[in-house]
Amino acid sequence: MPKSLSRSRLQKHIFQFSVFAENKIGCLNLITEALVANGVHVLGMSCLDQTDCAIIRFLPDYAEPAEKFLKKAKISYTKTRVIAVEFACPENLVKITQALRQAEINIHYLYPLFCRPNGNCGLILSTDDPDLSASVLSGYGIRALELDDLAR
Repeated sequence: MPKSLSRSRLQKHIFQFSVFAENKIGCLNLITEALVANGVHVLGMSCLDQTDCAIIRFLPDYAEPAEKFLKKAKISYTKTRVIAVEFACPENLVKITQALRQAEINIHYLYPLFCRPNGNCGLILSTDDPDLSASVLSGYGIRALELDDLAR
């Protein structure tokens, strides 16, 4: 595969960042303020409370500025490819879970998008295989989004 094709495909993928932060008052606020101040547009976010830390997952519209900010701020993170899907109504969530179960694809976690793509519901999914997941969901009428669908 030519390098340019590989790069263009990679740029269409949707990446999420996970930050491990202290579980204390104001920590989430500091991170969200810093993201906004550095021009990172957050499309979705999840915060998982643990005993001594919190896992803050966020989906930026573009991964590069978010990664640049995190490195500059010396904030350790992980970068994970996820899929974003849109569907007509909340009741269609069962279509998503059924389709992936039937294909034996594990859903590690999910969270909603802040924006509503095309006026529909939006969801971020972390699965074992994002490409296969998108293909399976397409067969059930659930559209997987690309970065161009979400980025401003």
